[in-house]
Amino acid sequence: MKLILEFKVENIFKAKDFEKEGEPIKIGKWKLQGFSSRETAEGKQMSLVDVSVPDEVAYKLKEQVGKTVSIEVGTFINNGRVGFYGL
Repeated sequence: MKLILEFKVENIFKAKDFEKEGEPIKIGKWKLQGFSSRETAEGKQMSLVDVSVPDEVAYKLKEQVGKTVSIEVGTFINNGRVGFYGL
């Protein structure tokens, strides 16, 4: 099964490298940013969503800011919320 995420790319950037004590430095990943919306009792709520993507996907999408794209993703749960990462 494939899961495809379609959304408008608002921004793309490379996250900073980071390290945890006693571990090697982890290279920052490329991230796409787009808005997610949901209806609530008070109205439409928008939130900014980050999707980490492999370098080769980021390079292909660098010129797509402001456009709607479709990418294959995987999912994870963090604090009860679904997150996405590019494959």
